Amino acid sequence: MTDVAWAIPAAIALTGGLLVAAIVVLVVRVRHRSPRAQAAAAEAVTAAEAALLDLDDAVNSLDIAFEAADALPASDAPADLRRAYTAAQRARDRGFSDVSSLRRGAVVPARRRVEAERLRAGLVSQLARVEATRTQLAAWSTAQRTPAALVAAARRRRDEAVTSAGDPAPLLAALGDRFDSDDWRDAALSARAGHAALIEADTEIDRAAARDADVATVMMHLHRSTDATRRAGRHLRAVEDSHRIALQAADNVTAELAAARAELGAAIELATARADACAPGAQARLLSAVRDLDDAAAHAPRRPRTAVETVARVREVRDDALGEAPSTRHRLEVARTALPGTLACARAALAAADAREGVLAIDARLRLETARRELAAARAATDAVVALANARAAWHAVSSAEL
Repeated sequence: MTDVAWAIPAAIALTGGLLVAAIVVLVVRVRHRSPRAQAAAAEAVTAAEAALLDLDDAVNSLDIAFEAADALPASDAPADLRRAYTAAQRARDRGFSDVSSLRRGAVVPARRRVEAERLRAGLVSQLARVEATRTQLAAWSTAQRTPAALVAAARRRRDEAVTSAGDPAPLLAALGDRFDSDDWRDAALSARAGHAALIEADTEIDRAAARDADVATVMMHLHRSTDATRRAGRHLRAVEDSHRIALQAADNVTAELAAARAELGAAIELATARADACAPGAQARLLSAVRDLDDAAAHAPRRPRTAVETVARVREVRDDALGEAPSTRHRLEVARTALPGTLACARAALAAADAREGVLAIDARLRLETARRELAAARAATDAVVALANARAAWHAVSSAEL
C-alpha cells in the first residue's frame, strides 16, 4: 500500500512534466514556423542572393581584369595570384550551387534563416578575398607590364576575336535567302550587338593608347575594351551557331517530323488501350500535339528550326501524357530517339541566353547556371532516359521569356 501511495504522486508528476515538455516543444515549433519566422527566413535568403550577385559581378570583373592585364595565359604571373584567381572562380560556382540548394531546401524557416545567414557570411568573406586579389593583380601588372604592351595585347585579342568568328554578313545573307526571319532573328540581333561591341572595343583601345602615361586611366579603358571584345566574340559566335543550327535543322526536319508523327500515332493507340495507366486527358493532349506537329510541318521548309523545336516539345507532351503506360524498354527507345533533338534545342537556347546583353537578375543567373549543370549532366549520362530528363531541364531553364 505504501508503494502504491508513493507511485501515484510520482506518476502524476511525471505526466505533468511530460505535458509541460510537450507544450514547450509545440510552442517552439510554432514559433519556428510562424509568419514572423518565415519572413525572417525570406529576408535572410534574399540577403544571401544579393551577396552571391555581388560576388558573381566581382569575379566576372576580376576575370576581365586578368585578361586586360595580359595575365591569364602568362607564365610570369605569380603562383599565388593564379591560385587566387582559380579559387575565386570555384567560390563563385559553389555559391550558385549553395543558393540553389537553399532555395530548394524544405527545412523549417528558423533553420533556413540560419543557413542563409551562414551562406551570406561566407559569400561576403569570399568577396573580400576577390577584392584583395584584384588589388594584388593591379600591383603586379603595374610592375610587370607597360601600358604600350597592354594596348598592343588588347588590339591582338580584338583582332583574334574577329578572325575566329569571321564575317557574319554572308551567314545572315544565307539565312535570309532560305528561311523566315523568325528562325534567325537571334542571329540578326547578335550580329548588330557584335558590331556595336567591336566599335566600343576599338574606341576604348584608342583612348587607352592616347593616355599611355596615366597607368590607372589606361587600365580603366583596357578593362572596358576587354569586356567589349568578349561580348563581341560571344555575339559573333552566336551568329555562327545560329547558322549551323538552322542548316542542321533543315537537313533533319523531314525525318524528324515523320518520326514524331508515327510516334504520336502509336501513343494515341496506347492511350486508348491503356487509359487507366496514362495521365488524365492523355488522348486530348496527344491530339493537340498532332495538330501542333501538323502546323509546324506546313511551315517547315521556311522555318525548320521552329519545326524541330516543336518536335522536341510534342515528344515531351507524349511522354508526360503516357506516364508509366509504355514498357521500360519502350521508354528507353523513345528517349534515345528524342535525345539528339532535345540536346540541340537546349544548346541553342543556352547559347542565345549567354549572348544576351544587359545585367541579369539573380533568378536569371541561377537559371543559366542550372542549365549549364543540367546540360553537362545530360552529356555525361549513360542512361538515355536520365540524359533526356537532364536535357529537358536545361532547355526549360533557359527558354523562359523572362531570362
